[in-house]
Amino acid sequence: MSNGLSESALRLLPAAEEQPLCASHARSINIDPCGNALFIDALILVEVPLPWPKPIFEHPLLEGFTSMGNTSLGSTRVLAAVPSGTQPGIRVIVYQRDEIGVQSWGFRPTDPAELARFANQIKTAHPEELDITLDKFHPPEIAVLICTQGSHDVCCGSEGTRFASELEDQAPGLAIFRVSHTGGHRFAPTALTIPDGRMWGYLDTKSMLSILELTGDVHGLSKYCRGWWGAPSGPGQVAERAVFERVGWDMDLTPRELRVDETASGWTVTLSVALEKWTVEIIQGREVPTISCRAEGGMPAKPAYEYIVSSINPPT
Repeated sequence: MSNGLSESALRLLPAAEEQPLCASHARSINIDPCGNALFIDALILVEVPLPWPKPIFEHPLLEGFTSMGNTSLGSTRVLAAVPSGTQPGIRVIVYQRDEIGVQSWGFRPTDPAELARFANQIKTAHPEELDITLDKFHPPEIAVLICTQGSHDVCCGSEGTRFASELEDQAPGLAIFRVSHTGGHRFAPTALTIPDGRMWGYLDTKSMLSILELTGDVHGLSKYCRGWWGAPSGPGQVAERAVFERVGWDMDLTPRELRVDETASGWTVTLSVALEKWTVEIIQGREVPTISCRAEGGMPAKPAYEYIVSSINPPT
């Protein structure tokens, strides 16, 4: 089943007798990973022992949680994380997107009942108002969240797990969370970095270290960027990345406001960075297939789209 793929997208499918990994195929046809990052106000990490089911929310510890929902912090994504350390209780970390970086809180529910109470209270009560056991350790200010959920997709399970192990070896002491599905498994290994809230794909350890150290060439590294969590998916994230390429690493130390307006030819994205206003014109690019991993001919496959920056006006 092609699920309505265009002729141009059908030509990008693997041969009928091939059974490629979705991440390998995405690299082979050079799909731009940008535009499919999470668009959220907050993130909740809950330590959940392996093995993980698919969907992850069938795990008994996650009763009362949903993948996406509205909480007291706004639009919130919940992820499971592989437990780390030997502290008693269930570690829960909350990150909320701020004007610059994040605000964060740590909790340590003593049992599943208290964790379920957290899931209920956070819907309407601010973290500082929760009647939940606090964690004596503050959440790490710099962290990397790597999707390793093999039960969801083999590419995240293999590529993500390998990448996490390599990064742990290369950067001892860095807070690395192995988390459940974050989307975009065809771009594995994928990661989300804190405090900037950027998502990345097609990663390797050298590139990740340059991103974390803010030392690499932004133009060269932006090809790994899936988007910033404060921009709407699709044209908004592609436009934000285009401005990021010009402003550089200081972009993530600066308040941003973004508006997306649909036009006859595509989208106009207005991005205010501090006191400067950028205007970015976006048009729809290639239709590309999202194939089924390790299936003959990649079928069934679904359509996805890339977005192209047609113009970008200097700041006013």
